[in-house]
Amino acid sequence: MNRMAVTLSRVLQWLSRMGSPVVRRVLSGRSHSLLSRQLLLVGFTGRKTGRAYTTPVSYVRDRNELLIAGGGKWWKNLGSAPASVRLQGCWLPVTPEVITEPEGMSDILARMMAANPAVPVFTGIRRGEDGHPNPEDLERERRRGFVVVRFRLQNQVSDLRVA
Repeated sequence: MNRMAVTLSRVLQWLSRMGSPVVRRVLSGRSHSLLSRQLLLVGFTGRKTGRAYTTPVSYVRDRNELLIAGGGKWWKNLGSAPASVRLQGCWLPVTPEVITEPEGMSDILARMMAANPAVPVFTGIRRGEDGHPNPEDLERERRRGFVVVRFRLQNQVSDLRVA
């Protein structure tokens, strides 16, 4: 990936972190529909502090799974306690799975990229001609701490209209 595209991706990631308090407030309130087609809130307990945290993330819905391309360190808390998501204005329990191995990440990212063309822009990982992530880009981001998180909705959620 050229240097400009990687820089754009990192700037967008930084802006996303800086805007998190505003996004969290919108997604928590009645006006959640402004953002909830692409963003959701993840609620989890800190593995060291035991404090409750809520963080906004972008997602792609694939049947009863919510797929998240994740940077940062928030995802490290997902194995220690139950997690939930605020999806379309409703808090729902989820079963998280953090995928760190390249093949699994590649398969899920390919599905995400097919569903949302913005995924390569925000992750810094180009989509190859075969529809899968460029291996060099994926490895570069993996070294920076990039993972894919799959949330399985614990209950069948059919009444939520999520794109």
